[in-house]
Amino acid sequence: MNRMTTIPGIRSGFHPIHIVFIIILLSGLVAFPFVSGNRFYISLITEMMIYGLLAMSLDVLLGYTGLLSFMHNAYLGISAYVVGLFLIHVSPASFWLACLAGIAFTCVVALPVGWVQVRTGGLAFALLTLAFGMMFHTIVWKWYDVTGGDDGLMGMPNPDINLFGITIGNSGDPLVIYMFTLVIVTLCFFITRRIINSPFGAVLEAIRENESRAAFIGINVRKYKLLGWMLACLLAGIAGALFILYKGYIGPSTMSAFAGAGVLMMVLLGGMGSLWGPLAGAVFFIYIQDYISTMTEHWEIYLGLVVIFLVLFLPTGFAGLTDHIRRLRKE
Repeated sequence: MNRMTTIPGIRSGFHPIHIVFIIILLSGLVAFPFVSGNRFYISLITEMMIYGLLAMSLDVLLGYTGLLSFMHNAYLGISAYVVGLFLIHVSPASFWLACLAGIAFTCVVALPVGWVQVRTGGLAFALLTLAFGMMFHTIVWKWYDVTGGDDGLMGMPNPDINLFGITIGNSGDPLVIYMFTLVIVTLCFFITRRIINSPFGAVLEAIRENESRAAFIGINVRKYKLLGWMLACLLAGIAGALFILYKGYIGPSTMSAFAGAGVLMMVLLGGMGSLWGPLAGAVFFIYIQDYISTMTEHWEIYLGLVVIFLVLFLPTGFAGLTDHIRRLRKE
């Protein structure tokens, strides 16, 4: 009699309730710009989706591989700068080539950086991500002739988005970039979830739980840590391409340590090791930041207090909210 072997860490498909929730959520997001028509909220949700993708990419690294990156936003910035420079100086109308160039260049930069970093672990890995991130931030800040320095990269054209010879719309249209971002982020979520729920994802979780034991049973730990790193940077590169197309501008502050801490907060608020949690964390973080900043210029203080409160009383983030409620009921 044949027996099915279950590999720890590999999960089955979505629960029917989750499928219904996803359909309702996506339907609501598709309908929202047509029902609302408010360009501010359309742009705000677009930004939430982009940073949600970036936070999800960091969750692949931190939540599943157990590697902490302090400045993962640097790879969003690298991709955004390359896409902008390509459209300005190479081909103003080549939408897909520009996106491909930004994502590919991000991966080219991330590969040697990751090769160095995965030879360490723990705090050393985290400090190296900070060191490389600060280096990239300084380059775009000081290389004025190429990146625009403090002023940032401006004057980027808005190419049309073409698919199979059909023009979908112009990337400068908030509605078009909203829909495009929604499609790309949704695809990235499901593809990443499929990868994480595969044997590859199970290996990453084994490394996270006990790196020494994983190496003892024959897993090439450095190889899989590097692959996890590259997957995370690939997703960050996609987020960077979306960011420059949405903003039409990129500045060095996007690659700062402060911005990197914000992305890390999104992951912690949403819950590590869930993929959807960081998306929710990004939505909450950006909304609270926007809401508080309309009331006071010292919004960082109040945002920090909100984050501290949530971390103390909801340490597992939004992803662990259901389990937290169940524990409270049992008590």
